[in-house]
Amino acid sequence: MDSIKKGYLLNALSVLMMAIGPLLSKFGLLHISPAKAAVINTATIIIASYLWGVFSRKRVRFYVEKEIIWLALFNSLGVIFLFISMDLLSPVEVGFLGRFYTVFAVFLSVFILGEKMPKGEGSFIVLAILGAFLFVNKGGVSETSIMGSIFALLYTFFFALTNVFIKKTVSGEKNSNSILFTNNCVTMLFVLIYSVIVGELFNTQHQVEGVLLIVLSSILTGFLGTILLYEALKYLRFSIANVSRAMSPILLAAMSYPFFPVELTLLNLIGAGLLVISILLLSIGDQQKEKLKKQAS
Repeated sequence: MDSIKKGYLLNALSVLMMAIGPLLSKFGLLHISPAKAAVINTATIIIASYLWGVFSRKRVRFYVEKEIIWLALFNSLGVIFLFISMDLLSPVEVGFLGRFYTVFAVFLSVFILGEKMPKGEGSFIVLAILGAFLFVNKGGVSETSIMGSIFALLYTFFFALTNVFIKKTVSGEKNSNSILFTNNCVTMLFVLIYSVIVGELFNTQHQVEGVLLIVLSSILTGFLGTILLYEALKYLRFSIANVSRAMSPILLAAMSYPFFPVELTLLNLIGAGLLVISILLLSIGDQQKEKLKKQAS
């Protein structure tokens, strides 16, 4: 398997993990507060990351770098806003609004990472974004609270910003698991401060079921999904990897339907089709470009 195909496979697995997590988180938040869920989420990822380091015989390192601190700060805001939005909205609505992540990711990759966007590739990305907007058309989702929508958009922006800094930080010399471990250790500090400020850290009223659901969601999304993304970014460009993630609301809607039924309109279905087609075209174009580079060298 060549590097590009490996990158797409890792990214696809990451998307799958990211689609399962929100549904589990929503059920967990029925029994536990958003601030405490954020603390449990971060602690779970730290423990899972450390244990994976022991199991794989590649013990985690704590990177003391300015980029990692910025990464953790943005990640902290993303985690906090994610659980607040999950508490206010259904997972399907959060997944739909979360596709604005694609918009943020593409523009941040151009302005911060300096990635160039060929005209043909730009057209496919615009097509994917158009598909995302059609798929989230109001005819297919229930009315959402204004605050929930604002927090959902904020979490997508800060996660996109986090991943921009991850792309700047990830390299062949750095271990993905160690980056994840360092990121969440620093994130824990910010999340704990937030929990103390809102007065939820020392609130012992919670159900074991809620804690277990948040832990499972954190392992699938925060640990496995993120590690797979980190590895995928070693082989794929940031803009390509994140446009591909626009498929996650389709998976999330399918898995959430038995619990949160959503009526899909014709526009929603057209949007889903545009997403899939544009992602396939981007994938094929990126593989051909890589082959031409290898032939030239």
